[in-house]
Amino acid sequence: MNPNKTEKEILAKRAIFRASSGLHFLDQCLIHIHRGATDPAFSRSCYILFSFNFELILKSYLLLTSKQTEKSELIKEIKSHNLDKLSKKLSKDELGNIGIKNIRTKKDSGFKEYLIAMTTGNNIVIQDLIDVRYDFEKGNLRNIDKNESTRMNNEVDILLEMTKKVMKMLEYQND
Repeated sequence: MNPNKTEKEILAKRAIFRASSGLHFLDQCLIHIHRGATDPAFSRSCYILFSFNFELILKSYLLLTSKQTEKSELIKEIKSHNLDKLSKKLSKDELGNIGIKNIRTKKDSGFKEYLIAMTTGNNIVIQDLIDVRYDFEKGNLRNIDKNESTRMNNEVDILLEMTKKVMKMLEYQND
């Protein structure tokens, strides 16, 4: 462990670099595999990756802004998959620093998802990580989106920009 780095910086760096690599992987999946409308198998896998990696971005930033210093307390503070709940630990200004206006929970055809309003005016929809993993328990399917892969490509670009903002805060560049 680098003695000059705090525990929260070390954890935040690990989380944001995992998010960045996961989003680059997702980007390649969208280019080479999922290139159309909603497909139950591809869409579910992509939604899991989106949710997981967005959660890592949010948690890395939460770690950086945390007042905690001990590893166990830092981990306890970010222990949730609920993106709305996690976002409420940040002020509006802090959310704005990474391009988020607000995060709110909504239901679509019985599926829990998060509508992320960006400061640029764009919106991103992230499926709830637990809900998307256990969607087999539901008796219905997600709504068809004919432009799903195009929308997801745009969302990956937005999320990659967010990772760059957090990396810059960590004094690392993602060029």
